[in-house]
Amino acid sequence: MKKILLVLAALMIIFFLGRNLNPFSSVMFTFHDSTQPARVQQFTLNLKYLNIPPRVALDFNYGLGFPVFNFYAPFSYWVTSAINLVGFDIVSSLKFSFLLALLIGFISAYLFLKKFFGFFPSLLGGILYITSLYFPLNIFVRGNLAELWFLSLLPLALLFVYENSQKINIKKLIGTGLVLSFLFTSHNILSLISLPIVIVFLLLLKNKKQNLLSLALAILLSVYFWLPALVEMKYTWAREVATATDFHDHFLCANQLWQSNWGYGGSTVRCVNDGMSFKIGKIQLTLFFLGLLFLLKGKKNKKIHYFFLILSTGSLFLTLYQSRPLWETFSPIMSIIQFPWRFIGISLLGIAFFSAYFFENFTNIPFKNLLIIGVITTVLIINGKYFVGREIKKDRFEKQYLSQEFINNKAAYAVAEYLPKTTDYKYWRSLENKRQIPTEFFARSTLEPFAKNKQTPIEKISSFISLTVFIFLIWKIINK
Repeated sequence: MKKILLVLAALMIIFFLGRNLNPFSSVMFTFHDSTQPARVQQFTLNLKYLNIPPRVALDFNYGLGFPVFNFYAPFSYWVTSAINLVGFDIVSSLKFSFLLALLIGFISAYLFLKKFFGFFPSLLGGILYITSLYFPLNIFVRGNLAELWFLSLLPLALLFVYENSQKINIKKLIGTGLVLSFLFTSHNILSLISLPIVIVFLLLLKNKKQNLLSLALAILLSVYFWLPALVEMKYTWAREVATATDFHDHFLCANQLWQSNWGYGGSTVRCVNDGMSFKIGKIQLTLFFLGLLFLLKGKKNKKIHYFFLILSTGSLFLTLYQSRPLWETFSPIMSIIQFPWRFIGISLLGIAFFSAYFFENFTNIPFKNLLIIGVITTVLIINGKYFVGREIKKDRFEKQYLSQEFINNKAAYAVAEYLPKTTDYKYWRSLENKRQIPTEFFARSTLEPFAKNKQTPIEKISSFISLTVFIFLIWKIINK
């Protein structure tokens, strides 16, 4: 019976939340991150050329290449490119990846909560987790594939850490290390935030040494990305571009977490003009606060309960204007996060945890299991209406975001922070939207690391070089 209900829940997720994510549909939707399809295409291209792991988007930046994959967390691209290599086109692969992340997020959250609660409260918690409105915000408004996969992997990683603490087992140790490495390479900023979360969580459990070994293995497995990204970031304009976004402009007012108008715009200064919504979901927040009340009334509370209490309430607090002094105290670190509302995603598993906790401990409800099924159905119907995007014909979407002109001439400007400092940033930005790129650009870009004077005439040295593709940190010089 329970397996049947799980299958039905998965089917309901596909129907209510995945209607716009049908990989076989001729319709797509637009979102903020316009280079997402091009990045998947370029990542796949690297795999076909056996450039593993991919470092450079080969065709970006007027065909010179662009080191975006050297700094952009790769896990979501491994998954989406694998789908593409199986036979799906880029657009279908993107939709398939979004849908797969939703399903894995649900299953992971359910299995994790099942370690603490009964079947029905855990099932509800899994549904509440992925129907939180921060999920459709990341899919249909922001198009943030990396953040969605981070949210999907977080409960899975904590589940493996918990299982790894229960019994000393080499397979569990390796499996936990592997899943944690996925989490640590899923999102640049949130993956870094997840590291202390994972450490604190495993320290609350038994068999700490085995989990610490898994953590060490995860860091070792993910070092292929983090080591060059952290060491070589100073050679790009990343910090300058990132800190240009002032976190002071993107705090939320508390009422926005409860109610704010749904839209497809952006995050703006102050909390009254945002074009996108940051509401979490009324059902989620109501059950969360009821769960907190039961926690305060309870006589026996576990360390795990307080872990999620601090994690969820602390994360929500960090989204608000009231947390501004804390952000300013640690501004050298916090400024890299850019948007305080990113912490909504960190709070969601705790919200699901206490929602399940409420139903687990509210024993005087008649027909409790039927009520839970009713709540599940209600939240899927109500929140499901937000899982839609601004539709566009698939062929038009491909023409707009996967054309050779877009990939070669436009895509790099959307991720301008990864431009190497060997290139004049202002000059490079001045070329945006120009169809005819001056030859001077290729000369300056290619020769700058070797020329003391940026104005060295190309004619003086053109007799012994051939201008070729852009390679990060070094430039390919071929003698004639």
